[in-house]
Amino acid sequence: METRNKCLHGRIAVLRGTRNLAVLYVLSRLLRSVRLALHPAQSLLTSFLLLGCPIIKMLIKWGLLVFVLSIQAQEDLNGLYQLAVTHNADYRAALANTEAEREELTKAKALFYPKVQLGLMRGRGVTDRTTQTSIGAINSDLNYELENYSLTVRQPLFNKETLAMYGGAKSYVTAQESLLEQENAKLILKLISVYLETLYAQDRVSLQQRKLEAVGQQLRQAEQRYMRGSGTVVEVNEAQSNLDIAKVEHIQAANDLRSNHQSLQILTGVSQAFSAELVVDGLNKLTGSDFSVERWLELALQHHPELAAANLDIDVARKDVEKKQAGHYPTLDLVGIRSYSQNDSNNTLGSRFDTTTVALQMNVPLFAGGYVNANVRQSASRLTASEETRTAKSREIEFNVRKYYQSLIAQQQSITAYLQAVQSASVALDGTQKGFQAGFKTNHEVLDAQQKLFTNQLSLTKAYYSLISDWVNLQFSSGLLTLDALSRVSQLFITKK
Repeated sequence: METRNKCLHGRIAVLRGTRNLAVLYVLSRLLRSVRLALHPAQSLLTSFLLLGCPIIKMLIKWGLLVFVLSIQAQEDLNGLYQLAVTHNADYRAALANTEAEREELTKAKALFYPKVQLGLMRGRGVTDRTTQTSIGAINSDLNYELENYSLTVRQPLFNKETLAMYGGAKSYVTAQESLLEQENAKLILKLISVYLETLYAQDRVSLQQRKLEAVGQQLRQAEQRYMRGSGTVVEVNEAQSNLDIAKVEHIQAANDLRSNHQSLQILTGVSQAFSAELVVDGLNKLTGSDFSVERWLELALQHHPELAAANLDIDVARKDVEKKQAGHYPTLDLVGIRSYSQNDSNNTLGSRFDTTTVALQMNVPLFAGGYVNANVRQSASRLTASEETRTAKSREIEFNVRKYYQSLIAQQQSITAYLQAVQSASVALDGTQKGFQAGFKTNHEVLDAQQKLFTNQLSLTKAYYSLISDWVNLQFSSGLLTLDALSRVSQLFITKK
């Protein structure tokens, strides 16, 4: 547990420092603003360059270097992660909440330290006193100054409730740090998901554009055949209908791409088209067959932050039971008092007291009407609830591990099938087009062959990204989704030239 705590503290310390990593992005935005502001003076800058001004050259080279690095950082998943850590409000809120909850441990430690209290009182008093004597009542008016100073030190020696509260606070804070680790994993998962969806949307738009051009060419051929008398109006109408459908599909794909850019903007603060290209050969490294599903389940039980937090919540509930049972135990304090008083009450008028007291004070509970027992039963029921919550979380994690493990294996098989389908559809389209030119095939058959090819290509592209997504989700469900996994996914993409 201590090793895990040190690991968590180290990761949180790293996450705290990521705000400075956004400086590169901010600097690039600043340079962009300067470049736009200096655009009208482009000729003046050119004159300086012709004169060989070294300062201007140095500034421009440095600015271009920073600009290029910032663009590359935004293209790279690791760079986008740094932007997301500093920009995403949900994650920043989770980080702040963890910082707040960590103070619970400091508050629990404070219960073991002595409590020092200083009391000061100084003023004037007026008393109308009546004294009964043998000769009757005698009235006197007293006007006096009163003072009372005290310094009290109380050191707890034994308090079972305090011990239970401290143990519960340690488990509670560790649970919150585990949940913060889970929030970081969720951020990585969401970033990769949005990144893959954006790239798929870009590929989909590109594929729909190629489809649009192919169907448009087929429409022109059908029109030419019709004008020569070798085609029919039905062929022209079919080609026009397919072209209209392709336009609709292209519009939908472009709209989905804009939505993905907006999601990326919310997550990282930047929105841009990516020039990254998937290295298909690298997908062979993303396989769930490295371990059996039982081994993945063992890793999930060992590393999943939410399951660790659920176990710690059980410890918190146990300590709460001990805390409530402490209502039956006595408390023992060491108390020291130093006080000075003068005329502080009617009974001490004209007297002055300078007192030092050191004592042991014990409080023993005898009867509380069943209140303590009710608290114990209540906490015991909450302990049972925590155990059931842990069981439910364990079953949920097991379900997700099995689900994404099986899906990952299925995606690998699907990719093999789609590769064969694309190859077959490409050969079929080539043969159909040649048959159409020779007069053996109809325009409808050509359009149908084109539709099958584009559909299979789109399905293959989607299968590639789904394979990556399933691998990432398997890592997440097993509690292994860290920056190392993010780097592995980032290495699957190269920048197009």
